[in-house]
Amino acid sequence: MLRAGRMEEFVTEDEEPWYDQRDLEQDLHLAAELGKTLLERNKELEDSLQQMYINNEDQVQEIEYLSKQLEMLREMNEQHAKVYEQLDVTARELEITNEKLVLESKASQQKIDRLTGTMETLQCQVDCLTTRVEELQTLEELRVHREKKERRKTVHSFPCLKELCTAPR
Repeated sequence: MLRAGRMEEFVTEDEEPWYDQRDLEQDLHLAAELGKTLLERNKELEDSLQQMYINNEDQVQEIEYLSKQLEMLREMNEQHAKVYEQLDVTARELEITNEKLVLESKASQQKIDRLTGTMETLQCQVDCLTTRVEELQTLEELRVHREKKERRKTVHSFPCLKELCTAPR
């Protein structure tokens, strides 16, 4: 029977203990081995948990680092987007300016063509007028030459006219 928290041997009719001393020693040895194994397993689990904490801390730091990099890349992406947007606006402005310049160039070319045509027409007229002036000069020279010839004939025919023509005025 049990008394005051202590285990007493149960006594059977033959006054033999209900347990065997060898079994008890073997159970005690097994309990010690089990305790030792449990302590080793507990140590392994604590080491494993500590390694998980270290890995977790490393992962937290890596996540923070990657988050900062992600934020920096987002900012750079926004800056690039703004640059591309500005480039797009500038490209559109340049296209509009280019279209205007093309139109101005066409208008200038048409004006050059008109002026070239006018210049060619005027040059043709100048050539015609130059030829006409030369013809008129030739005719005038012929007329003057004929008149001189006529006067000579007349002067020889009329000596008094010779005196009139050569007399001082």
